[in-house]
Amino acid sequence: MLETGNRRLFFGIGLKSQAIEQISAWLMHCVHTSRPFTAPYNLHLTLAFYGMVKDDDAQALIEYAAKLNVAPFSLTFEETAYWQHSGIFYLKPNSPPTALSALAEPLRDVGEKLNIYTNPHPFSPHITLCRGVKKQPEVVNPIEPLIVPVDRFHLYHSHRNENGLIYEPIKTFLLN
Repeated sequence: MLETGNRRLFFGIGLKSQAIEQISAWLMHCVHTSRPFTAPYNLHLTLAFYGMVKDDDAQALIEYAAKLNVAPFSLTFEETAYWQHSGIFYLKPNSPPTALSALAEPLRDVGEKLNIYTNPHPFSPHITLCRGVKKQPEVVNPIEPLIVPVDRFHLYHSHRNENGLIYEPIKTFLLN
C-alpha cells in the first residue's frame, strides 16, 4: 500500500533524460514566451488524470494497471500546438500508435467505473511545455524529431513542495 491520505493522482509516461535535455535545450533556444516553461523534471505525457484519490481507490487503480497487457511502442514528437482556452502550449505526437490508446483508454475508463473522475475531454496525447499562456509562443525553429520509446508508465502523485509543483512517480508498470 502507498502512503495514507487522499492524493492527487494520474497515470503518465515519463521521459528519459535524453528527451528531457532535447526538449529543454530547444525551449531555451527556439521558443519565446512570457511564461515559464514546465520544469524539466515534470515533463511527461498524461494517460489518465484522476484528481484527489482515496487510498482504497489508489490501490484499485494500481491493481488494475498491473493487469494491462500492452506491448512497448514509440512516440515521435515534432509538432507544437496551443489550446487558447486553457493557455497550454504543448508538443503533440505524430500519428500516435493504437498502443497509446490501448494504454490510455482503459486507465481513463477505470477512473469512471470506480467513480473517481470522469474526464470531460477526449484523450488528446501531449507533453505540456507551458501553462497560462495568453498568446501562442513564438517558435523560431521547430524541434528536431524527438523519438520517445515507451516501455513503462507510472502512477504519479501531483503535489507542491518548497520547489513548487512536483509530479512524483509512486508506482511503475512495465509494458509487455
